[in-house]
Amino acid sequence: GQLCPWPLVWVLVELQQSEEKVAESVVPQVLKMMKKRQPSGDSVSESSGYCSNVEGQNALEDTLREEDALKILSLNKLKGCPLLACQNSIRGCPVTSYPRIIGLHQEMCKFPEVKKFTVKSKLNLHQALSTKFRTFNQAFEKSRQVSFLFKKTKDCSSVKICAQHYGKEENSFTLTLYDKRDRHLHKISDKTGLKTHIIPAKVFKEVGSIVKYKIQISK
Repeated sequence: GQLCPWPLVWVLVELQQSEEKVAESVVPQVLKMMKKRQPSGDSVSESSGYCSNVEGQNALEDTLREEDALKILSLNKLKGCPLLACQNSIRGCPVTSYPRIIGLHQEMCKFPEVKKFTVKSKLNLHQALSTKFRTFNQAFEKSRQVSFLFKKTKDCSSVKICAQHYGKEENSFTLTLYDKRDRHLHKISDKTGLKTHIIPAKVFKEVGSIVKYKIQISK
């Protein structure tokens, strides 16, 4: 698929540890690149990574206009907003950013709270890479030595999942994806290891690039 413009909020979050003057110098460069690459419209993704031109995505929910992103920077600077740590920092999340940006990050944070061997978060198609696997959930890393990774499929319309364990013991898990009405849309049940599971592209076509999920792991 064609590459979309670099998402601005992703840039802001990635610059979480940088000084504000660095962010101000980088964002205009990204805007310039965006204008060269953008085939139509005035929106870019609010999340992370590269994306394909997947049909059926809800542009209103999955995108942030460039003027809105710049407004976030200018307002934070004028108001002297503090940098806040992610609410999941106690569980290992290193992200620090401005209040509104940290709110966007927390919706898809890799370190959600585990309750009764279960975590809930959101999976973002745009955060996956087409060149290698990257982690999207590390909630069970300390307790079970298990990390959940994803990678874009060849046509970039979906992702393949791997529940990798670093310890000696396998763990049974179930990953459930939901539609916008919180109804079950797709489910993967297996044991941790090196096996990969492809999420059907219809999931992202129906819901958009950001999908709610739940992971349950064996006791």
